[in-house]
Amino acid sequence: MTPLPKLRLYKYFTYIISLLFFSLWILLFFSGEISLPEFVSVFLGVALLLYIFHQGRAEIFNYYVPQQESIQESVNLLEGNLKKKNEILRELPQKAQRVFTLSKVIDSFTSLVEEDKIYEFFITSLKHFFSGADGILLFIFDPKENTLELTRSLKRKAIVIKEKKGDIIDWWVLRHNQSLIIENTTEDFRFDFFKSYAFKERGIHSFIISPISLGDKVVGVARIESVKKRAFSLDDLRILRIFCDVGASVLERASIFRQIKELATKDALTDLFLKNVFFQRIKEELKRARFNKTKLALGIVDIDDFKKINDTHGHAVGDMVLKQTAQILVNVIGNSGNMISRFGGEEFVFFVVRVDNKSAKEIARRIVQEIKQNPVTFRRKTIRCTASLGMVMYPDDAREYLELMEKADKLLYRAKEEGKDRVCLSF
Repeated sequence: MTPLPKLRLYKYFTYIISLLFFSLWILLFFSGEISLPEFVSVFLGVALLLYIFHQGRAEIFNYYVPQQESIQESVNLLEGNLKKKNEILRELPQKAQRVFTLSKVIDSFTSLVEEDKIYEFFITSLKHFFSGADGILLFIFDPKENTLELTRSLKRKAIVIKEKKGDIIDWWVLRHNQSLIIENTTEDFRFDFFKSYAFKERGIHSFIISPISLGDKVVGVARIESVKKRAFSLDDLRILRIFCDVGASVLERASIFRQIKELATKDALTDLFLKNVFFQRIKEELKRARFNKTKLALGIVDIDDFKKINDTHGHAVGDMVLKQTAQILVNVIGNSGNMISRFGGEEFVFFVVRVDNKSAKEIARRIVQEIKQNPVTFRRKTIRCTASLGMVMYPDDAREYLELMEKADKLLYRAKEEGKDRVCLSF
């Protein structure tokens, strides 16, 4: 739209026309063409008309110019909005495709029930959505230890991630249960990035971080990072938050499935495996020992006079004794391929793989000794207990697990008959 000429130019134009007119009128007067009264009356009349016209024109300018500026401002706003809408229209197909892909990924995500597979799928999917990211880190929160653990990570370069327990921004997201975008670490004054490993060690400038949470329960934190400034948008943060919310639900369901599975395979009191699981495992380990030509020790432990402990001190103390015995077995035997089971009542059975006779004897001796040296304290009372143990070796004593169990059981009863609080071995 063409703007009106400025008022100052109009004034100059008016002055020139008036000067020419009055010069012509003076010439006519001195040449005798008009009389003095005519000259004065016309001169004053024309001057008055010019003054009125000039004032009217000024009023028109004063009224019209602000309207013109307002109209121009509205036009500029409309052009700006139109430009934004055109940009949205250009980006719409890409965003629609991203949402469609997210929907398909979530469908696959929700079908997983094993935690390790969930973590791998989490990282792989985020790699697809944020292909330009320099790092993707997945932290899982341990509420018992109050720690973050780096469970999975993806690095574009051969770099070392030192923040295995999380960085300052990860802990902020964890505590506030709130997603976060940082466009440029050098311009963000909320955090001291000179204490951040990501910034100091790897030169990271952009972050989007989201809690993995269900309501107030925070499961972990997911972080996407880039060395570029302003590498991520709010849309990226929304995508990450949606994915983390779904991930939290999937992880919660996996946790419930794991607990159900443990209830079906573990003793509720001692958290040791049930005997049906034990039998399945020992058959597998015997096959492996046969193939590798290694030895396997099988032992049965029984708490001495356990009925007397229950009758004297009550079942609550009896449960404490069982729990402590189970913990001692776990501490001595460990979990590196070995297995312990509560066989029933106060009886426990275990096997130790890839072991020689000397090591097996030492394990048996330590179990009985640890049980004797660690009494249970209950209401200022010290309850001491002992245990008897029978142990056999594969393949020296037998090659099948039922026969091994039978021979170990006989040795256990021999230990009982010989005075309890002792070990009876076949070797």
